[in-house]
Amino acid sequence: MNIAIKILVFSLWLFDIVNSGTVDNSLAEESILNIKSKILLNRNSVEKKPDDHILVEQWQDYVLANAILANYLNILMVHASKSDFSLLKESNDCTTYIKNPNSFRQTISQLSDNIRHILLDLYKDLNHIQIGLERFPIHLKTILLLIKKGNNDTISIYLPKLLKKGENIVNDSLFILKNPKIKIEQVKDLLIELNSLISNVTPDISFTLQIEDVKTQWTLFHDLFTQLSIQAENAINDFLLQFNWILEQFIQLNINNYRDLIINLLKLKVIEIERTIDLLTIISQTYVDISLEYANEKIISNTHLISISDEQERKEIIKQYRYELQPIAVKFARLALTRHNEFLQRIQNRERIYEDFLNEMSENDLNLLLTIN
Repeated sequence: MNIAIKILVFSLWLFDIVNSGTVDNSLAEESILNIKSKILLNRNSVEKKPDDHILVEQWQDYVLANAILANYLNILMVHASKSDFSLLKESNDCTTYIKNPNSFRQTISQLSDNIRHILLDLYKDLNHIQIGLERFPIHLKTILLLIKKGNNDTISIYLPKLLKKGENIVNDSLFILKNPKIKIEQVKDLLIELNSLISNVTPDISFTLQIEDVKTQWTLFHDLFTQLSIQAENAINDFLLQFNWILEQFIQLNINNYRDLIINLLKLKVIEIERTIDLLTIISQTYVDISLEYANEKIISNTHLISISDEQERKEIIKQYRYELQPIAVKFARLALTRHNEFLQRIQNRERIYEDFLNEMSENDLNLLLTIN
């Protein structure tokens, strides 16, 4: 039984025993602390790594693919300007994803157009996500502070509004991450098909190698958005189906009698949700920064590359792209590493920060937060 199910089962049990009047507050609180200990022990012994460990470990490589892909794609466009030829070895061969297999050059244009549209759409989506999620942590803190400091009337008025706003933020921001997967799959399939054909129809190995380079970077893109989709689903489930659900159950009780129980039950879930939101936010921010500073410009202005007719110009352009890649990749790698280390530090400090926040904030602070949330 995973941690989420344990929390839900326990909240149902606690709701029943509180309503039945069979235990007093101190006994219920002691029980919840015992359950928290068991949950943490279970997480350490059974779930040795959280389910976002792949994304946490790999995201820096994933987002660097944004810059490297734009660079490799443009080099491929320059190579395609050398000559045009059919990708079909036999006249009766057919393709599934390539629209015009009789023209290598048009196929590279098709590939470039598809990648350009997807990358620009992803830039817009991830920019929207980072802006949308920017204030979500303080939104979660406001909900917890409301439970801790608010009176029954204040909670009754503001909690439904805060939960609804949280739902809107989650739905608006995180459902976006499910959209690009089909298009990313289609480009991956196009690259696989192109890669399978090219070596059979030309002896020029530069074509094959450059297509393989683009394919490798696109695979990283595919993996990134597969993992982002999984974590978006987790965050949606955590907030909409667990966090909100638990609050909706307990709001029916006399909050004054069970504040600490509710806070203790919700705090671990809030920390989980914020960790996921934090990870999605830094990935979105880094992707957007790379797009703004490098990738967008390269893919927007690359259409002329496939029409270059002078061999010396081709060599100079390819040399320039290869020369600029290393320093730009190092720069973005350092940016990603800095944000990754800051993310890990926040994980270490998050529980203490929540404790300090709940202990130090006053009712006046709560009222201020309610006006801006």
